Amino acid sequence: MTSLEKQALYEKLCHKNSIRRQLGIRPIDIPTVYQRKLRLTEEKRYEELLEPYLKTTFGSVEWPIGFSARILLVTKLHKQAIQQVQVDHGVADPRVKNPDIMKIIEKFAPDPENNVTTWESKAASQGTYETTECVSCD
Repeated sequence: MTSLEKQALYEKLCHKNSIRRQLGIRPIDIPTVYQRKLRLTEEKRYEELLEPYLKTTFGSVEWPIGFSARILLVTKLHKQAIQQVQVDHGVADPRVKNPDIMKIIEKFAPDPENNVTTWESKAASQGTYETTECVSCD
């Protein structure tokens, strides 16, 4: 985050605290919330940077049908994508926790029944369509 974005975040938290004070509500712990918001913003931006690498990496391999093999392959490909982001952009993974492998499989790995990868948002599957990109893994 830039210093201007950090300053805007801090001012926003101070403003929220002044409103809470006027309402008689317990104030927020600004240093703790500030650090948490910074971390979450950095993680979100990193995941946005990582996503195209995951799509490319996951679309370029032959996917096994077995569940255990898929988990192992996703873990390996995820690490490769992280390394490629580091090489291309010089940005290290800021995440403290390991990513949710099941969510990654749901989002990027092909369906084992028809071996087709779809990258559509949840909104698209619920009827409000956005951009959808499909890649056949055959």
